Amino acid sequence: MEISQGVHLIKGVRGSNCYLVTHPELTLIDTGMPGQHRKILSYITSLGYENGKLRRIILTHHDLDHMGSAADLQRVTGAAVCIHRADADCVLGRSPRRPFWKAWLSSLATLWPEFRPPEITRLLEDGQNMDLLQVIHTPGHSAGSITVKYGPVLFVGDLLRWGRVFKQTPRCFNEDSSAIRDSIKKIASLDFDLLCPGHGKPVFGASHKLRELGSRWSWGRQ
Repeated sequence: MEISQGVHLIKGVRGSNCYLVTHPELTLIDTGMPGQHRKILSYITSLGYENGKLRRIILTHHDLDHMGSAADLQRVTGAAVCIHRADADCVLGRSPRRPFWKAWLSSLATLWPEFRPPEITRLLEDGQNMDLLQVIHTPGHSAGSITVKYGPVLFVGDLLRWGRVFKQTPRCFNEDSSAIRDSIKKIASLDFDLLCPGHGKPVFGASHKLRELGSRWSWGRQ
């Protein structure tokens, strides 16, 4: 489903939201749980693209529900897999995830028959540009969580959740909730319209709504 010019939300993917940017080259942002690669590839081909046209996969952070199908997609398409360097070792199993219960859950991933870690082919840094995509380091949910800016669109991973208003991700899911507030303030200063979260519906007019969250913090309310 095209939600903005050149930006698609791939429906039916289990786990996180999975977004496809089609211009200037195909870029996938997050991949859902393990076993979702066929749905993603089917959507890409439904748009008239061959699998090999997928240029890169950007992971907003290391959680299994965001990177679970990256290896299978990489195997089929040859796409580069990109993640912030602070989360790369977690994806590859070299460092434990935090908080502690995520490390426990990630250990169960080895029992998942469809899961394997991808090959990390590009380590990302704050301010890095890839074609029309800009990487913004927004730590808190994980040390290497990123937001990706594409014109007036922000892909924020698990930095924020949306109900009737924006809220930060619950503390129990985060590595550092105080850092999340700093990261939210960082993106609130940007010029954008559409915010695409890792879970829930994309939000239009998001810049104004995000400033409302900042106002609630200023008034001492959560």
